[in-house]
Amino acid sequence: MGRVKFDRVRLTGFGPYREATTFTFSDQLNVLVAPNETGKSTLVAGVNALLFGLPQTTDEKVFGQARYRNWDYPPAFEGELVFTVDGESYRLRRDFQNNLVSLARKEQGEYREIIAGTHNPRAQRRNLRYEETLKNLLGLSSQELFEATFCLTQPLPEAEELNERVQELLSGTGVGFKRVTAHLVQELRQITRFTGRRGVTTKDAIEARTLEKLAAEMEKIKDGMEQDRDLVDRLEACRRHLEEKKKERTEQAQVLAGRKQLLDLWGEWQQLTKSYEAARVVYSQIRKSKERAEELQAELARIEEEKATYPWGPAVPAQTGELLQQLEAVAEQKATLAREVAELEREAARVEQSEREWARDHGQFTVDWAVLGAEPAVVVEKRRTQASQALASWEEGQDLSKLATENRLLREEEFSLFEQADPAILETIKVYEPRLAFLRSTLENATLKWEQAKAELKQVRSRRRSRWVLVFLTTVLGSVASLFWTIGKAPGLLWPLAGGLLGAGLGCLLGRWLLPGQGLAVLERQVAAAQEQVNKDAQALSGFEQQVKPFATCFPDLTAAYRRWEHLLAEGKELDRKQEEFCRRELGGYSGPAAECPLNAPTVKLNARWAELHAFAQLVAPKEELDCLGALVAWLAAKTPGWWERLLNEAAAFGEKKAELDRLKAQQEANRRYLAKQQQKAVDLTRTVENLRTEIAPLLEAAGDDYQQAGKLWSTWRRLKQEAERTTAALEEILALQKVSTWEELEAKCDDAALKAQSFYRERQQLVAAHPGLAPLEEAADPERIEADYRRRQEEVARGQAELQSIDEEMRSLTMELARLEGQEPLNIAAAEEYLARLQTDYAVLERECDALTLAYQELTAALNDFQSNYRLRLAEITTGYFRELTGSQERRIELDQAFQVAVVIDGRPVTPAQLSYGARDQLFIALRLGIAHFLAAEMVLPFIFDDPFLNCDAGRLAKIRASLALLAKERQIILLSHREDFGLWGEPVTVGKED
Repeated sequence: MGRVKFDRVRLTGFGPYREATTFTFSDQLNVLVAPNETGKSTLVAGVNALLFGLPQTTDEKVFGQARYRNWDYPPAFEGELVFTVDGESYRLRRDFQNNLVSLARKEQGEYREIIAGTHNPRAQRRNLRYEETLKNLLGLSSQELFEATFCLTQPLPEAEELNERVQELLSGTGVGFKRVTAHLVQELRQITRFTGRRGVTTKDAIEARTLEKLAAEMEKIKDGMEQDRDLVDRLEACRRHLEEKKKERTEQAQVLAGRKQLLDLWGEWQQLTKSYEAARVVYSQIRKSKERAEELQAELARIEEEKATYPWGPAVPAQTGELLQQLEAVAEQKATLAREVAELEREAARVEQSEREWARDHGQFTVDWAVLGAEPAVVVEKRRTQASQALASWEEGQDLSKLATENRLLREEEFSLFEQADPAILETIKVYEPRLAFLRSTLENATLKWEQAKAELKQVRSRRRSRWVLVFLTTVLGSVASLFWTIGKAPGLLWPLAGGLLGAGLGCLLGRWLLPGQGLAVLERQVAAAQEQVNKDAQALSGFEQQVKPFATCFPDLTAAYRRWEHLLAEGKELDRKQEEFCRRELGGYSGPAAECPLNAPTVKLNARWAELHAFAQLVAPKEELDCLGALVAWLAAKTPGWWERLLNEAAAFGEKKAELDRLKAQQEANRRYLAKQQQKAVDLTRTVENLRTEIAPLLEAAGDDYQQAGKLWSTWRRLKQEAERTTAALEEILALQKVSTWEELEAKCDDAALKAQSFYRERQQLVAAHPGLAPLEEAADPERIEADYRRRQEEVARGQAELQSIDEEMRSLTMELARLEGQEPLNIAAAEEYLARLQTDYAVLERECDALTLAYQELTAALNDFQSNYRLRLAEITTGYFRELTGSQERRIELDQAFQVAVVIDGRPVTPAQLSYGARDQLFIALRLGIAHFLAAEMVLPFIFDDPFLNCDAGRLAKIRASLALLAKERQIILLSHREDFGLWGEPVTVGKED
């Protein structure tokens, strides 16, 4: 059993890892907690790319270089994986750019390269040595198989059956079984093409193989032997058959000649019969046309005789009927005009009566409403609306004036300081609180810096005194030490003096090292500058407080008071603007009091509404003195709705009466014009009657000036004329149909047709007399029977010709066959029998080999099915145990059918994964992966990688999963990647390091 552990992964230029980033893992449960989109899944992809290669692609959506190359121009695009297999350490390095790979094994503390070269996962020529070594170390060499077994990513797989590669891996029936079965099938296909009938392949091959070729060769030999024995017999039979066919052809040719002669005579008789019938039909048509022409000539003579009784007919025009209708219509119009003229005269009298009544009632109205036009009621209603709008606008102006006055008084009384203040002071007050806080903060900071500078100056002065004390002490100690050193030697002052100088120098150096200090002059200048800054800031604060002191004394909350005054000021400006807008809109810019605005001043351009209301007031109340706008407003305000209603009713009554009078006047004028027009029309009608009567005077004279009688006479004349025209047209049509122009030509054409029919009849009689065999045709009276007999004889001739051609074809075939048989050479029957025996022996050997290969294939396939069935049961049992641990339910079990379809049995009923909840489905697939790993543990123990797969699990499911992973970590290494912080407690954290 091979135990694999990942020790360290280093990625450079891969995904978000631009610089070299190293991940170090422990032996058991490793946890890497990081936010989303920070490279957890990229780490998994990096492990896959290191082991199995990274394809060179340009599509960023698939697994390849375009997707995982870092965008920020990384220093390299490579990776390294250090892993352990059964205690031996291996180092795998890969350059993703050019697919260079290096695999080294650690020996005696150093990594020694065992494989180096190029490994392109999509190359046609694979690096088999690397892939075989990888499979020996890890137990697999496929990225797909690794991801389907030991790598759980997000989201979990949705498939309901195991991957085909996983099935092969579990059952141990992968490449080896396929290679054996494929070899058996290939051998069988080389021998025979009937592999489908033997149950080895799905269908038979098309081309013949060795076995079929042997069978064909044997059949060919057998056929040749039979042909040679029968050759003489067939030659004699062919000659005899040829002679019989020649005799038969002679007899058939004689019979056919007689039938053809009779058929030709029958055809000639039929042609003469058809010609005679056609000539007879033509003669019959011409004769009928001649008889009809005679009838038409007699009819035309009768019509002309009747027309002679109406001598006036040719003299009247063709449109006489229309002229009679016009005369009748004009007479009716004249009667109608007379009635209309009488009615118009009566209407004119009624209009004159209405004018007299209007003149009498006009003085009853209080107002001259005619000034307001044709619809005074509409004008009154408009003025009432204008009055309402004007009063509302006036009220708005008064309210604005009142509010503006109150605003101004409030600002003058409560905020006089702000009103009289300089703008600069107002700007200062506007930022009073932040400015005051800033000045105080500045002063505090300056004071603090001043105190710090003074303390530092004091400290430096103290250090200087300490340094002098140290120099003095070292000098004394140096002198004393030199005195002790010179004891027993020659006395003198040189040694104490030298010791004192050495001690003084040493004290100076120790003072500089132990008590460093800045320059005293620099610190003194800093203290003076800080003091000066404090004085300036204090003076600025004092000046600011003195500047705003009057306002601060008057207003405790100065900022709120300023905001209140600023609000009142803005409100006053808005009210002033509205007042100006009101004066501009309503008073035309008049600057005086609105109530005193004159209404008649040409220089003041009031709103058009005021001018219209003023003119209306002068119309309805001419005695009122309305010279200014205030008086007009007061007058309008005093008018009640009832006053307006009475005024509106009176205007409406005036408008109705005036509209009725205007309508009557307009109608009278129209009637006058219409009367003149009708009178002129009557004169025109009289003139028209005279003209029309002149054109048909003979007809009117014959009818005694009776229009109805004249119409009847005209109808009779027109009928006779139309009959004559139709008769003449029919006669001309007959002549045109017979292609003649006169009656005489028609008679001559009839005689010619009779002679032609008689000629055809004589020729047919002569043909029958010359050939008595045609006599029955003359006696037959049924044309259909004659035609049927003719077709029958045609078919007999055609059938005889076909039989003759068939005989000729058979004779030609017999002649060719006779020549072929006479030219053949006989086969050696003895040699052929020996060769056939050898072929039969070879055929039997191949047949037994085919049976053996078929039996081997069937037995191997049956053994495989039994083998896979046992493995499926074991995998289902192991997966059920893990699933029960994860779900806590002991009633459920997992089943795998022959197609490795996964199902969960709940209460005895199988349920597909799609029917489970998302959380239960995730538990199922995790259990399935754990079962596969346990199943394969006898051969390989690879690390398990979980890339945030527990998205659909609640707290209870997570607790069970954690317990299962803790047990699993004792058997194999686990790497858990997640964005959830609580997962960090499940195991040891992954160490992540970056290199510059």
